[in-house]
Amino acid sequence: MSYLQRIADAYTDVHLSKPEMAYYARHLLLPGIGKEGQQKLKAARVLVIGAGGLGCPALQALAGSGVGQLTVVDGDVVAQSNLARQWLHTPDDVDLNKAESAQRAVAAMNPYVQAEVDSEMLTPANAEALIAAHDLVIDATDDMEVRYLIDEVCAQFDRPWVHAALYRSRGQICTFWETYGARFKHMYPEKSEAPSCSGAGILGASASVIANYQALEAVKLITACATAGVGKVVSIDTFSMQQQVFTFPGVFAPEVIEAVDRLPAHSCTVDELRQRRSIAEPIRLIDIRSAKLHAQGAIPDSEFLDVDDLLQTDFSGRQRVILYCEQGSISGLIADALRSRNADTVFHLEGGYRAWQESS
Repeated sequence: MSYLQRIADAYTDVHLSKPEMAYYARHLLLPGIGKEGQQKLKAARVLVIGAGGLGCPALQALAGSGVGQLTVVDGDVVAQSNLARQWLHTPDDVDLNKAESAQRAVAAMNPYVQAEVDSEMLTPANAEALIAAHDLVIDATDDMEVRYLIDEVCAQFDRPWVHAALYRSRGQICTFWETYGARFKHMYPEKSEAPSCSGAGILGASASVIANYQALEAVKLITACATAGVGKVVSIDTFSMQQQVFTFPGVFAPEVIEAVDRLPAHSCTVDELRQRRSIAEPIRLIDIRSAKLHAQGAIPDSEFLDVDDLLQTDFSGRQRVILYCEQGSISGLIADALRSRNADTVFHLEGGYRAWQESS
């Protein structure tokens, strides 16, 4: 599932290599993400406008999440005063273009992400081509004129965009999507000037909190792992941790789009496992919970294997492999991930170790 039609249509053609599955191992364990969610993230194209206090942590979070294509737009250069809060840049990057500096940092962080650059500011001359080529936009600018431009062009091409703004310890986040009734111009019908970070001051840690909320909104839009916050304005004081939430009137929830080709789960019941063992069928039974839990109690003749090692193991042989976790949900995600790499003999135990115990 996804909130974005192109991703729902395209992700099944996206493949994860064995090194990628190891890199994203902890994502594969998350219900709502798993292999399918990771494929959707890899299929996604996200435009980040600005590589400063918001853009740097947003890019870090999106690159770490595995967004397949990130395009950074920024015509500014790195200054010494940027370094304390714009953490993709280093002292060696001073006087270099921010988008190019951020691109190099993203490429070094995650080799499986394609990072592209437009080393100019977003203007009416380049906005349409850039926004039309991406699935969603992250607003990491502090320019009100640019935000109105993003709002207009995203409405034109039916693109959601995740807005954020900073003022000292406070931050504001909202996802706008004209199709579902949320527009920036509805929140600010009259153009006004907001103080910039240089004029008001900001801590990098405060900016990072807000930017990571932006990245999470992007992940939700791409994977539908949780409800997208379209039209929901969240104001956060990062010092006191107090939040205020306001939802635009007239906004309606975006629909979740089902994937065209959903891969089936590959499972084995406890009864089936007992039957196969009763006829001495050779089965490799792998406990993926933890070494401690395995030592405390496990299915007889099973072995413990850490998930990181499991994702790099060759299961190309003919022997049936059955994975189990505590209740079956995580082993199902891992089995699907391995089968996507042609490990057709890998299955998971429905209900996990708990189901085995209850049937004993």
